[in-house]
Amino acid sequence: MNYEKEPLHISTSVPNGTYEVTVTVTAHEDIVFTILSQSRRFMAQDINLGKGESTDITFNVSVCDYHKNNEDYTNVNGVEIDIMCDGDFTALSAVSPVNIPTVYIAGDSTVTDQPAEYPYNATSTYCGWGQMFPQFFNTGIAVENHAQSGSTTEDFKNVNFTAFKDKIKKGDFLIIEFGHNDQKIDTLDAFGGYTENLKYFVNFVREKSANPIICSPINRIIFQEDGTLLNLLGDYRTAVKNVCDEMNVPFIDLWSRTTEFFEAAGAVKAWDYFWGNGTDRDYTHTNDIGGNIVARFVANEMIKNNVQPIADLIKKDMINVEMPKHDSSVKPQNSKEIEHLKTIGLVNVPKASELADLDKDITNI
Repeated sequence: MNYEKEPLHISTSVPNGTYEVTVTVTAHEDIVFTILSQSRRFMAQDINLGKGESTDITFNVSVCDYHKNNEDYTNVNGVEIDIMCDGDFTALSAVSPVNIPTVYIAGDSTVTDQPAEYPYNATSTYCGWGQMFPQFFNTGIAVENHAQSGSTTEDFKNVNFTAFKDKIKKGDFLIIEFGHNDQKIDTLDAFGGYTENLKYFVNFVREKSANPIICSPINRIIFQEDGTLLNLLGDYRTAVKNVCDEMNVPFIDLWSRTTEFFEAAGAVKAWDYFWGNGTDRDYTHTNDIGGNIVARFVANEMIKNNVQPIADLIKKDMINVEMPKHDSSVKPQNSKEIEHLKTIGLVNVPKASELADLDKDITNI
C-alpha cells in the first residue's frame, strides 16, 4: 500500500541494547497503518483497524550505533518509531529493556536499510531485504541491519563491521550476504578474496560463541532471449555453498530462490519487484515489494535449515510466497515484451567485462 502523509514519529531516548516495544494504535476512522523502526525497518505492515478500535503491536528493537562508508560513527540514541497512515489515529509507545539474542546483518545495497520519500510509493522506493526481515518475527529476537550500499566483503570487514563486532555476544547471529560489488574487484573473485573474507566472518563470529549464516547473493534481472536470467553471480553462489559445506554453516540460497522466482515472473512482470520510476529502471535493487519477497525467502530458508531459535520465532503464517503466474510460451522476442525492453535499454545485455558499470550507484541514498 502507498501512503500520502508523512509518518508520525515517536522517539524514546535509551542506550544501545535490545528492547521490547509496544505501540498502541487507536483508530478514529477506518485506517491502514505500517510501523517502522530505526532506519526504516518494517515491524508491522499494512495493518487494518476499524473506527474506534485499538490494537497493541509488540516487537523487539536493537539500538546500535553504526558506521557508514567514508563517514564517522553515528551514535544511535534511542528507539525511533515511524507510523505510516493516511487516516486519523493516535499512538502511544512503551519501551523496556530485554536480554535476547540479536541477529546482526552484514551485506550490500540489496540488503541494507534504504530510505523513502513521501508521499510513499512502494514501487519507486529502494529496499534491502534486511529492513523487511524484522516483521516476520515474534518477540524473543532483535534484528540489527548494518548492511551498506556499495560494500564488498573487504569494505565491510574494514569499516561497517567495526561498529558492532565487539558487541556480538554468545547466542547472537550474523547473517552475511555479499557478491554484487565483490564481483567488480579483481582481488575479490568468488574463489579467492571473497571466499577468504567469508571464512574470516565465520571464524570471528564463532570465536564470540555466536552463529554465522551465509546467503548467496540475490540475482539480477537481466533476461536472455530464452527467458532465463543471465548468470553473472552463479560462481558467488557456488563459493558460498562451498564455504557453508566446509565450515558447517547454514546456507541460505537466495541466488536459486530469486532466480526461480524472477524467471517465473518473466522479463516484464519481474520489474514489479525492482525499483522503477516510469521508464527509468533498476535491475539489481528491489523495491519494497521485492524486498518483502526476498525477506520471506530468507525466513523460509531459516526454517528449512532449522536455524534455532530463529526458526521457531518466525511468524510462519506471514512468509508464504506464491510463484508469479507467467505464460512460459511468451518469449520476449515474440511479444510486446521486446518493445518494452527496448525502452529501458536492456535488449543488449551487459557483458561480464562491463561489470563496473552494471549497477546504479545508490551508495549515498
